[in-house]
Amino acid sequence: MKKIFLFVSIIIVFCCWLLPTGCAVIVPPDGGPRDTLPPVLLQAMPKDSTLNFKAKTITLNFDEYVTLDNIFTNLIVSPIPKSIPTVESNLRTVTIKIKDTLEPNTTYAYDFGKALKDINEGNTLKNFTYVFSTGDHLDTDSITGKVILAQTGGVDSTLLAVLYTNLSDSSV
Repeated sequence: MKKIFLFVSIIIVFCCWLLPTGCAVIVPPDGGPRDTLPPVLLQAMPKDSTLNFKAKTITLNFDEYVTLDNIFTNLIVSPIPKSIPTVESNLRTVTIKIKDTLEPNTTYAYDFGKALKDINEGNTLKNFTYVFSTGDHLDTDSITGKVILAQTGGVDSTLLAVLYTNLSDSSV
């Protein structure tokens, strides 16, 4: 009788031990709300709008991991350089390496267009521009207007109009 009672007791304890383990449903965490904000520039070395610029490397640090999408299609450098700068991204940092000798007393602008995106959601930092001058002031002259489509007569705010002084370039 004692053997049967011991055997039944062991089976009951074993069943009680197994039953609770089968109840849990393992579900990965949902990750929270979707990120809809583009990257934010935290620091630029040298700082944006620097005067008397002499550096050959520009480092841009963002608040999240970034990637460059079609950088050579989207990046517009003004004035147009003789040698295309090297632009690379690594985690939260974008590095621009200038290959040309910069002209004296000239304001340069690096317009990234739609090239800068956060790496996870692909949120674009639209029309981000880094500006510097090799002289003692930034050029403030500007020309304003709008581009009108010939077919529809409507205004297209996505196009850029660029002025050239050297028409020997075949892309013009």
